[in-house]
Amino acid sequence: MDFKEASLRERKIYYHEEWKEKDVPDFIVERITEREFAFDHDGNGYNDRYKGFENVDLFSDFLIKNFPYAVCTSVSYYSKPKNREDWKGAELVFDIDAKDLTVKSCDCKEGHVCEKCLSEAKEIVLKIRDAMIGDLGIKRLVLVYSGRGYHLRVVDKEVLPLERRSEILEYVTGSKRPKDLFLSHGYPAVYRKMFVMTFNKMNEKDLPFSKNIVDTLLAEKESIISKLNTYHADFLDIKGIGDKTKNEFLGHIERINASLVDGKVTVDVKRILRLPSTLHSKVSMKCVEIKNIENFDPLKQAVPKFVFERKD
Repeated sequence: MDFKEASLRERKIYYHEEWKEKDVPDFIVERITEREFAFDHDGNGYNDRYKGFENVDLFSDFLIKNFPYAVCTSVSYYSKPKNREDWKGAELVFDIDAKDLTVKSCDCKEGHVCEKCLSEAKEIVLKIRDAMIGDLGIKRLVLVYSGRGYHLRVVDKEVLPLERRSEILEYVTGSKRPKDLFLSHGYPAVYRKMFVMTFNKMNEKDLPFSKNIVDTLLAEKESIISKLNTYHADFLDIKGIGDKTKNEFLGHIERINASLVDGKVTVDVKRILRLPSTLHSKVSMKCVEIKNIENFDPLKQAVPKFVFERKD
């Protein structure tokens, strides 16, 4: 697919002919009066902010009349959203953008996305979702395709007032070394899964070591992963790899895993996020709520009809 920018005419077609009010997710509609809305009307940024709507009908009228370039809502709830006053809590959010992945198997140019890196972003989302639900007991987690990546939005009431969000970010990305790497459950298990996922995709360009060390690590990749998965403490006992290199190798993967999610989005409760059902005009994709992520294919379920009608 050609991820090219949507024209003004295509945006108008989308909001007049394809967009439906019923596509706005329930988690947005049920507290719509408490959210700030922000609009980018021409591709130059969200300069129309601090807007509020009393109901989804008024929001619908605004969209159809203006067919904006992009639409966002706050992750926070306010009594007075137009002034961002009387903060009432914020969703816990994770933003995984395929264009920003440090390690990926495709050859995308910087700032671009393709089917491969979108698939790899989805793999990260699944790992984080499993840790949130299985380890942290999250009950209400909304998955969203953002247009060139994924958002996880936790809307459990108990999470909304949460302050120490960076610690949860470290947990779900496996970006901090556990004291005991081989406990069968909890954070060590998350760390091992994230380590394996990242190392499995790495090649020569992803390892900042001498050629001999890189060649050795890659030649032993299958063995390292197998030993780690079967709780062998000697998984990095390899001829030619000293303790200093082992620590640097682990630290390198931890830093990569820390970058899988845009940490600034997670810790910033004043953040705005793209609204599901609206158009990501930069790449001509729909931002959509995902009901079944295992079967979700963005190139089938998030492509506006006007893309298939293009003649150039």
